[in-house]
Amino acid sequence: MNTRKHMSRTRTLALAGILPLAALGLTGCNGTSGSEEGADVEDVVEEDNETAPYNGALDSEFYDAYQSYIGEEVTVSADVNEIVSDTSFTIAGTDDTTVEALLVVLEEGTVEVEPGAAVSVTGTVMESFDLPTVEDDTGLDLEEDAYADYDGENYIVASEVDVEES
Repeated sequence: MNTRKHMSRTRTLALAGILPLAALGLTGCNGTSGSEEGADVEDVVEEDNETAPYNGALDSEFYDAYQSYIGEEVTVSADVNEIVSDTSFTIAGTDDTTVEALLVVLEEGTVEVEPGAAVSVTGTVMESFDLPTVEDDTGLDLEEDAYADYDGENYIVASEVDVEES
């Protein structure tokens, strides 16, 4: 009889310890944990990767991390520095930085911009400008003399250029 009371007491203590833990575990399973219902981890990660890796000013932060953006689509805001042709121009770093001007080559079409105009450029970050390669990649016929100074320089192939209202 003494053994039976001991077993009952052990079971009671075990249940007393397990029940609160089980209740706590269930409270973590509520419906407010996000909108990814039915999604797996790959879907959520892929969804996060759809945003541009950089969206900001052409400044030292962007230039310092330039190599990590190569091949990625970014959005950079800056002022037009120089018009190279009807399909390309350079953008300048902000006044408080010493970054060099960056060449922007339009993927297609033309855009009317003026030096000093504020623009937002969305495009693919590229390295080592090479005229024949850029012409092959974009289908553009670029004037060799206009691009001689940019050979080997970093550049962006722009899919979209928005001129910001001043």
